[in-house]
Amino acid sequence: MKNFLYSIFLIILFIFVTAVIYLSTIGLETARFNNFVSKEVEKKDPKIELRLEKIKIKLDLKTFQLFLITKNPKITYQDLKIPITEIKIYLKVSEILKSNININQIVFRIQKFKVKEIKKIAIRIKPSNFKTYLLNNLTKGEVEKALFDLNIDKDFKVTDYKMNGTIKEVNVKIKNNLVIKNLNFNFIIDKNLTLINSINANYDGILISNGSIDLQRKEDTEIKGKFNSQFNLNEKHISKLLEKVRFFKDNKIKIKGSLIHEFSLKIDNSFKVIDYKYKSNGEIIKSKIILKKKFTKKLINQILFEKTKFKINLNKKNNNLLIFDGMYSTDASNYKKFKITNNLKKNNQNYLIDLDLSENFFLDIINFETNSQKKSNIKSEFSLKNNKFFFKSIEFTEDKNSILIKGLILNNKNEVEKITSINLLTFDKNKENNNLKINFGKKIFISGKSYDSTLLLKLLSSDTKFNPFKNFNNVIEIKLENLTTKSKIPLKNFYLIGSIKKGKFNKISAKSDFSQGKHLDISMKTDLNNKKILEVYSDVPQALLGDYNFFEGIKEGKLLYKSIIDDKGSASKLTIENFKLVRAPSFAKLLTLADLNGFADLLSGQGMSFNVLEVNFQNNAKLTTIEEILALGTSVSLQMEGYVEKNTSLLSLSGTLVPAKTLNLLVSKIPLVGNVLVGNKVGEGVFGVSFKMKGTPGKIKTTVNPLKTITPRFIIRALEKIKKE
Repeated sequence: MKNFLYSIFLIILFIFVTAVIYLSTIGLETARFNNFVSKEVEKKDPKIELRLEKIKIKLDLKTFQLFLITKNPKITYQDLKIPITEIKIYLKVSEILKSNININQIVFRIQKFKVKEIKKIAIRIKPSNFKTYLLNNLTKGEVEKALFDLNIDKDFKVTDYKMNGTIKEVNVKIKNNLVIKNLNFNFIIDKNLTLINSINANYDGILISNGSIDLQRKEDTEIKGKFNSQFNLNEKHISKLLEKVRFFKDNKIKIKGSLIHEFSLKIDNSFKVIDYKYKSNGEIIKSKIILKKKFTKKLINQILFEKTKFKINLNKKNNNLLIFDGMYSTDASNYKKFKITNNLKKNNQNYLIDLDLSENFFLDIINFETNSQKKSNIKSEFSLKNNKFFFKSIEFTEDKNSILIKGLILNNKNEVEKITSINLLTFDKNKENNNLKINFGKKIFISGKSYDSTLLLKLLSSDTKFNPFKNFNNVIEIKLENLTTKSKIPLKNFYLIGSIKKGKFNKISAKSDFSQGKHLDISMKTDLNNKKILEVYSDVPQALLGDYNFFEGIKEGKLLYKSIIDDKGSASKLTIENFKLVRAPSFAKLLTLADLNGFADLLSGQGMSFNVLEVNFQNNAKLTTIEEILALGTSVSLQMEGYVEKNTSLLSLSGTLVPAKTLNLLVSKIPLVGNVLVGNKVGEGVFGVSFKMKGTPGKIKTTVNPLKTITPRFIIRALEKIKKE
């Protein structure tokens, strides 16, 4: 009996195991449920039409639950075919043989479902943000494969779900001119978790790879993700990405590199951001900026970057940070270190810049040029707010040279609105040429041991309309122990008191010493008609004339300069008395034809003596008009007039040069002026040298006519001066 029961048990077990294996692998094919399933689905949603050919009953070993399965069903939704390759319908075992069967789970697979077909379905669903985005922002691509596992209730409503699949080559439009192309990824989704991995895409020159996103739905939604990016961007790509940043419009930029990105986001049920973090780091392998503007004395066409480390941190706590740290060059060979840090605050961005200079730059106002062969470094801390630059400090160091600027504020026109102080210590060929401090308080106070004013007069006489200090209206006081001029004649104990209006002097009283008994006096005042009257007296003229080649060779004498200045220009008179002309090449050619004695005096080194030189001229924006230059000397006298074009620097002068013996003869015959002019005999008269000088600096041509009757105007002006003497 035991053997019989044991045999029966084995047979039942065998049949059970065989049935389980058969149902879990091959399944039991039947047509009994075809019409039932189709009608049941259509009853739940009349828009769905389902036609089944073969249905099998199989066993799911994981859940040990029976289900109906069919391959390649014909299913349409509002006349659109859905590419479903397989459907599984799970039923309760107790309901299998009943006529009233309830479906509790549906699993189906989709393959090769193109975006354009999905959009056709989306048109028929209710309006929503998702529908709008799907219709307007997705183009091209397909769902290559997907599995949907839906738990439903008796009303055919989804109570739980699981999905996974693969998306291939989708184009997503971010803005009108920005499109993510060839987006690929895998996804796994349920009610509490969304996992997206193997993200790859192309975003306008940026290749995205190895991306993943983890979304968890708890009390709040948490999103975490990471991806790699490689980029090779030209000016077109960058102008699209940063179209509102003017710098990227004004200059051409190319950049190549790779980055690793990580981010997290936490939002509540109302989609309010609770917390966020983003960080990225990597290397910019190569980049280039092609500049359109000149920023230094030497024209720099481009800036090259190599091996630049990049790091960015953004978070809800506003502890943001952006760092560029690498090497740069302007000539593709001499690479220097640089580091830029930014706090990335929206309304008050703070920058730290630390860079070694690869090019020389020249500060003409202090006659100082950097030397890139030495270690030249600039450090600066500044912020950008309301289109204004707020420099906490700008510090330049190079060997013994240092320049420190504090509290500088520049507006969007590069005009100085405020500055606290400037400290200068510079050397020229190891000799100190600037050592001073400038404090900007209730008054501007400049003090120190030395100041190099070699190019100051040239700057003050330039016609540039740009005035960076136009917002300044202050009293100014200057105390300097030593002041260097272009002629290298030192000034001692320079003292100035005055006032500035709209960045320009409108009142000056200044004194300085050349040596014992020789002085410089400067005064400026403004009259009732708002015209400025400038007067300069100097016991050493050449100290103030070094910038003007025309006065080359003048030694000794006394100088008096007076100018009346208004908005249209100026009218000026320069007088130099009792001076000598030493080795002046412009006069040497003329004197060879005028008077050999004067030529000998000039080239001997002793100099040719003059009693007086008067220059009357007018300035406007385009032209310097020389009304008259009159010089009376012991060897020669001359009179000139002409003009200088400011845009081209073209000089044009014409005049008469007369040997002193001829002029003395003229003076001795004053009662017989008529005879002097025409002579007592045929062929007699008063003669001099007529000349013309014309050209640009370094290319001036001189033409001479050695026989010329002196004009009455020359005689009258010469006699006026002689009479005063």
